[in-house]
Amino acid sequence: MKSLITIVITILFFSITAPAQDKTTEEKVTVNKETGDTTRTSSVAISVTEDITPRNDLIVINPLKFLLFYNISYFHKVSENVIVGGGFQAPTISGITGIGFNAEVRFYPKGNNMRGFYVAPNFSYNHLSADEVSSDPVSLGVLIGWQWFPGDQFAIGLGIGVDHYFGSINDANDDFGRYDGFAPALRFDIGFGW
Repeated sequence: MKSLITIVITILFFSITAPAQDKTTEEKVTVNKETGDTTRTSSVAISVTEDITPRNDLIVINPLKFLLFYNISYFHKVSENVIVGGGFQAPTISGITGIGFNAEVRFYPKGNNMRGFYVAPNFSYNHLSADEVSSDPVSLGVLIGWQWFPGDQFAIGLGIGVDHYFGSINDANDDFGRYDGFAPALRFDIGFGW
């Protein structure tokens, strides 16, 4: 099952990374009025198109994360290679209260700000409470991902990475202790860029 998911993600990733191409086929027929000779000329023009719309700001949500947290994040362009962002999150699971925030820096090696491949170190802090148990988990992680704009301002992003969780836990039964350590991170962002 894991290999099937990996194959599907790989195919999806590479199918959306290719730039758009336009193909124009033209055929021209010319008849010489004096001799009656007919000349046919065919041509095919292939052009590659790339989105170069400048964007300075981006607001996204991660619907996958709604299983655990309501979330929203804002990113701002620092340079053609770097954007910085932060966001807020609150638990969606009944019986658990709290709030958290996250911070992220995205590096775009090709300089296509907010478009294409990126590497993103990130930090997250949450304060969570349930009954007489409270926890302050902190995570540090890194993602690799791809951001694109299928519409002028509509943004979609995919990312995969790993987070390391640690923090203080006030729990007599140590129920939350098993969450210390590494965990995979999967991101599917949708949002609005301008």
